[in-house]
Amino acid sequence: MGVITLSALLVAGTGFYIFSRAFPNYKPGGKKLQSDLKLLLAELDTLQVELIPLNNKELEGFSTRQTDTSVKKRFTKTSKGVYVSIFEEPVFKYAIRTYASKKGDAVILAKTQNRQFSYLEKAKVVQFVIDEQVLGSYDPASGALTGARSKKVIAQLDRSRVEQDLLSIQGREVASMNKLKSSEKGKLSQRVFEYVINNLSAEEQAIVKAIAIYELVKLNN
Repeated sequence: MGVITLSALLVAGTGFYIFSRAFPNYKPGGKKLQSDLKLLLAELDTLQVELIPLNNKELEGFSTRQTDTSVKKRFTKTSKGVYVSIFEEPVFKYAIRTYASKKGDAVILAKTQNRQFSYLEKAKVVQFVIDEQVLGSYDPASGALTGARSKKVIAQLDRSRVEQDLLSIQGREVASMNKLKSSEKGKLSQRVFEYVINNLSAEEQAIVKAIAIYELVKLNN
């Protein structure tokens, strides 16, 4: 199958309205959800770091180590931090708000140098949004990313192997992710990818980043 383009995958929308439209019955809903998203954007703005550009080479340097972390707890839990490479370079920053739900409902915002990734998790299904346009829904249990336009699986994280998880996009194997373990203070960071193929398109890179960022943030939150 040919190289995909984001324009062929994304469903256009504007800002926070996407979330309300994608999950009309989501709790918190409406104004509260929009308020929480704005709060997370404000949290991201407090993380003043110079993020490195991410091409194929830098993708292989993703690590499980994060810095500048903080956690606030009240009725909901809000966390933020910066993930760094194996060379201690800032790769992306994130903020996550987790709601009081047994199903782990949450909203995540993350920023790389040139893209914003947004995630809305409800009943163990995650809506992926890249730069405020809906990419599709992700099932963390099966590793399947279903396109919002095509309604078909466009990416698959195969967790069946012992040491690595294989990531494929439209049936083409593009990366191998190590089995990730939660990062702990005083322990060495872990490399996220065993390898990433060197001829990824920009669109494929965006999908690889979207899945890896979600998996990393949820790993430690």
